[in-house]
Amino acid sequence: MHEKVRKGKLVLKDGSVFEGTLYGGKRNAVGEVVFTTGMSGYQETLTDPSFCGQIVVMTYPLVGNYGCNPLFNQGKKCFFQGFVIGELCDCPSNWRNEQSLEDFLTEQDIPTLAGVDTRAITRKIRNHGVLQGVIVPAEMPDDEVQKLLALPAVHNQVEEVTTPEVYTMGDGKLHVAVMDFGIKRNILKSIEAFGCRLTVFPASATAEEVLACDPDGIFLSNGPGDPKDLPEVIE
Repeated sequence: MHEKVRKGKLVLKDGSVFEGTLYGGKRNAVGEVVFTTGMSGYQETLTDPSFCGQIVVMTYPLVGNYGCNPLFNQGKKCFFQGFVIGELCDCPSNWRNEQSLEDFLTEQDIPTLAGVDTRAITRKIRNHGVLQGVIVPAEMPDDEVQKLLALPAVHNQVEEVTTPEVYTMGDGKLHVAVMDFGIKRNILKSIEAFGCRLTVFPASATAEEVLACDPDGIFLSNGPGDPKDLPEVIE
């Protein structure tokens, strides 16, 4: 069952306010507000490192209906700033369910706003482009909200999500060097399934370090943030 109900709000940089119920982490969420239209795969989305530092809005109205399982994680943890959903299911049903989404969000310290019209938020983002936003308690005064909205943008997302050290996967004939800028586990498993063994490097690895493993090919992963924040990697 839910703990004592907490009221909260999502405030966008353009002044729009969406009120709902707070779950998950107790901290304030500050970041770019983006949306995803997936009808399932909420746990894969939550653990996708590409969303690091963002507030993610799910357009599909019911979230959490089949629970959570570590098998579906795409990264070592959730890097979201915040999560916005229409309805949080509190009675998940699935043979693989090991944990409710509400417990997962609390464990991962992800501020979550539920009970809002996520499609209205999505239309606004689609028409105006990405907007900075915050998820805060409903009673927070506007001057404090504005201070949070004025915080400078973060630029170290890749540093936060990349692997801290080199590791290997698989035993296939072809050897692929993977540059991890925030890669999903399913991508690694897919390359491995093509008969490859992988050597996965941190984003800070130099060209010399990567080439020294004598790979048959090099794979550059996707990841969060703006490529312009990584001039040394591009070079």
